[in-house]
Amino acid sequence: MSVADLAHYAPLHRRIETLGLGVFAALAAFCAWRMAATHPVLIAAAALSGWLATDFLSGLAHWAGDTWGSTRTRYVGGWFIRPFREHHDDPRAMVRHDFFETNGSSALAGIPLLVIAALLPLESSPGSFAQAFLLFLALGGLVANQCHKWAHQKDEERSAFARAAQRFGLALSPEIHRRHHARPHDSFYCTASGWTNHLVESAGFFRHLERIVGTLTHAIPRKDA
Repeated sequence: MSVADLAHYAPLHRRIETLGLGVFAALAAFCAWRMAATHPVLIAAAALSGWLATDFLSGLAHWAGDTWGSTRTRYVGGWFIRPFREHHDDPRAMVRHDFFETNGSSALAGIPLLVIAALLPLESSPGSFAQAFLLFLALGGLVANQCHKWAHQKDEERSAFARAAQRFGLALSPEIHRRHHARPHDSFYCTASGWTNHLVESAGFFRHLERIVGTLTHAIPRKDA
């Protein structure tokens, strides 16, 4: 990690994210233990739907960070918007991030999902599926930024596992993600598997959403991009 990177990654920020990863791991292990008796078909369906939802939600978060506000926006500018905007200027900066900086924020975002999953009753199939779905959604969210990082690594920097995941379409490929990094950075936002990119782009989903948000708030998309 470079000195410039560390300047934006305060010690308190790192401690919070490190603690978040520990809490995330404990809750995920507890949820996995609780669903040990869940039917394998339900688990497989939850895993697939969770990974699809993860890809879409990664795109939604990416779109929000790229499109609205600025690095000076109160409360969210430094923690949420800044990483997205700086990523366009230095796409490979995240390759220099260690495990904690890469995945800490994702772990914090996943903790509420795991808390809900841990509290769900499991007496019925819907309850078991809901817990499994929330678990895989939280795990998917944790992995999504890692997939994004792999998409920016050079071939020799990626592990054999990462290359295999990309080859089989399970993780975002560098070729697909390059489309997002063409200015004005307003398409192909999804960064987990990339499966939902073509669907939302063909439907014009984010353009419709921008018009709705702009109409309601009078905000200008990508004003600070």
